[in-house]
Amino acid sequence: MIAIQLHFPTGKLHATPWGRQVNEGAVEWPPSPWRIVRALLAVWHHKYPEVPRDQVQPLIEKLSEPPEFSLPPASLGHTRHYMPAANDNKTKIFDTFVAVPRSDGSNSNLPGETTQTDRSGLVIAWPNQTLTPPEQQLLSQLVSAMSYFGRAESWVIARLLPEWSVAPNAMPLGDHELAPDQQLERALSPQPPEEYVEWRTKAVAEREQQTLEEKRSKALAKGKPTSKIKLTAADRNKIEALLPETLFDALHAETNDLRKAGWNRPPGSRWLQYVRPANAFSEAKTSPTKRNNKQRPTIARFAIAGTVVPKLTDAIRIGERARHFLMGISKNVCGGHTAMIFSGKESDGQPIRHRYAHQHAHYLCEANDSTGKITHLTVFAPLGFDDKDEQALSRFLRMWGDDGHDLQVVLLGIGAPTDFGGTDTRIGQAPISATSQHWISRTPFVLPRHLKLKAHERSNPALREAALSRELIKAVQRELLNRPDLSDHVDSVQIEPLPCDSNGVILGGTFTPWLKFRRTRTRGGGSIANTRGYGFQLRFASPVTGPITLGYGSHFGLGQFVPGVE
Repeated sequence: MIAIQLHFPTGKLHATPWGRQVNEGAVEWPPSPWRIVRALLAVWHHKYPEVPRDQVQPLIEKLSEPPEFSLPPASLGHTRHYMPAANDNKTKIFDTFVAVPRSDGSNSNLPGETTQTDRSGLVIAWPNQTLTPPEQQLLSQLVSAMSYFGRAESWVIARLLPEWSVAPNAMPLGDHELAPDQQLERALSPQPPEEYVEWRTKAVAEREQQTLEEKRSKALAKGKPTSKIKLTAADRNKIEALLPETLFDALHAETNDLRKAGWNRPPGSRWLQYVRPANAFSEAKTSPTKRNNKQRPTIARFAIAGTVVPKLTDAIRIGERARHFLMGISKNVCGGHTAMIFSGKESDGQPIRHRYAHQHAHYLCEANDSTGKITHLTVFAPLGFDDKDEQALSRFLRMWGDDGHDLQVVLLGIGAPTDFGGTDTRIGQAPISATSQHWISRTPFVLPRHLKLKAHERSNPALREAALSRELIKAVQRELLNRPDLSDHVDSVQIEPLPCDSNGVILGGTFTPWLKFRRTRTRGGGSIANTRGYGFQLRFASPVTGPITLGYGSHFGLGQFVPGVE
């Protein structure tokens, strides 16, 4: 067996997967085997260049076999900062990392011990490989000389272990079945050296044929004969140069050069499915706390990132997707049934009624920057989350985006509205969870039932406007009565429908009318009168803490309110 242990003194691993952009919030966990062998090659070139290639290559080829991992307890973290770009513009960077226990390795147990202290570091193991004494000495030199792993700010203290007997918790899927408490993670891995030789031979032949056909097409376009056109020695040499001769050479290719050449993944690499614990990003609780309903957290707040992030106008669609993913995760956590808090349905599949109505989860998108794009997702459940609900929330890492671009979801925290609420979005506060007396519509209010205008009011324009305002106010009052935390304010709140020319919101510096918002669900039901959107101002007699969401689709992001500006 070969085993390497990595300790992270800063408690952070920055490792963006191949093909992903740093702003997507994606991280490798476990680290990809491709990254591991390239890190060792970098140490060789920078710190031990005098070691000949024929000593390093056999070692690297042994390590190209997919390793197993013993992952330490971890969670996701991120920073947001601005980075100067071209023309003095500043780009906002969403920098996600894996947070692991800080350790310099000085307190580690002896190799082979299996106490909890062993889990302070990341262990990478090749159980089926053995090293010759010279290879072991060389690998020990390379590993000990590593100063960072991943990005340069991911400081590391590494060592080669004489032995390791702890069972791995992340390994290639292979022919195994996925257990309920496991999940899949795709990782870039080197091909076996012999497979690379076969792939290269085939790839060279395909490129030669493609080049020959291109030359013949050009000749044909000029009216020249094509029968005598052949590849020259220069053509063949150019093709050979594009494809590294061995796997060892392929591992040296620069990432920027590969991307410029149009490679969708590096030559000599392959995607492998790795199995890891479903709670890989959930710090295990030493003693689960029992809460009553009043003590339960009611808010889970997530940051959203991705290559293509939708605008707030798609709030209801993204809210539905968040519910879909969380219901699936909850089903796994709860052993086959979805928690009522996420589904909003009784055990018989019928929507929740009576005293628990509107107490289950609301999936509320936020757009808190100048672009109008969704920046956060708040899952709000007045009934409160229990321990299994929190476990499901902590496993929510991604959901579908647009055109194949997944949205990355990073849990910022679980708590009460007051833990996140505020109007200063520059420091990450959530306006929808703020406390205020004055609230104004942020997304359109859609009527769940028809307005009851009398016949003479409909036919008389002079009476119709006042009657419409009266019925809209009644509609909002009914919605407030159905929210236990707001029902006491019905008699004192002032409800003011917004005029037609103000029925919209500023997104990305532009006034966006309610018509631009999606106002119906893509699946499921819900009572709806029509798809027209309305806006309101609410003035309470005393400060009220959000979130406030009313009307049709209010559990998916419609009918949101934020503090108004006095």
